[in-house]
Amino acid sequence: MKRLAFLFNFIITYGFLACNDVTKPNLSQIKNEQKFDGNTIKATNKMHSGITEAEKFDCKSLKDKKVILEFANSIIAKKDNKNIWNISEIDTNEFFTCEDYFTNSKKKNRLVLIGGNAGLSAGSEDNLLILFSCIDSLNILWSGQVGEFDLSDIKDLNGDGIKDIICESSMVWMGECNYHFDIFNFKNAKQNFIFESQSTSVLDCGWDNIPQIYKRGDTIEIDNECSLIKLNNGEFNVRQIRTIKIHNGGQTEKEFLRNLKVIVDTNTIYLK
Repeated sequence: MKRLAFLFNFIITYGFLACNDVTKPNLSQIKNEQKFDGNTIKATNKMHSGITEAEKFDCKSLKDKKVILEFANSIIAKKDNKNIWNISEIDTNEFFTCEDYFTNSKKKNRLVLIGGNAGLSAGSEDNLLILFSCIDSLNILWSGQVGEFDLSDIKDLNGDGIKDIICESSMVWMGECNYHFDIFNFKNAKQNFIFESQSTSVLDCGWDNIPQIYKRGDTIEIDNECSLIKLNNGEFNVRQIRTIKIHNGGQTEKEFLRNLKVIVDTNTIYLK
């Protein structure tokens, strides 16, 4: 379970990535003044030669750090989002953006993931995710506080044409390590979890005298090691190896660790 404490201290520095077009927008041509009306952003652009009205709400402008910073700060400042609990600020040096089929298999949306700072209880769930629609106007479909993922974690896992996101997070709180392995998507513009797994442990997580704090029969650790299995049809299942460690006596730490009762089982989970 040492990987839980390791994951908590592991920091990912995001590069600036894009799925389709990595060309940076010409900021000398477009200057955005964003006005928020609920979740809809009405953009007033100072148009210059070569920029047409049809490009006014182009999602490619969301690759500009200045634009992203204004959106993110406005979302955090409103303090009415149930999906955000303790992000205090964001850092546009740690973000990536990707345009893909996130809500349906017909039209693309743009996703932005931005690193941030949050309270200790959030652990590595200190990133802000924003999903945009840019069909007629620039519209925020969903925003919230999430763990860590990158482009390699965005896949269509069940063959429905909609991209799923594999997201991991970890935290240490009150002498307990927690690690989450989740898979979700935004089908129909809502966050839908298609797989969730949580591992917990009190080993190497801050407590001293564990043999005395816990009694025989108490569960000390549940470690769910999850991996994806690719099927012949191109879809994926999740293989979960669960290891459970149970207090089985011992006065000293050495005796306690030697006597732990260990139960291991493996399951394969079909992703709907």
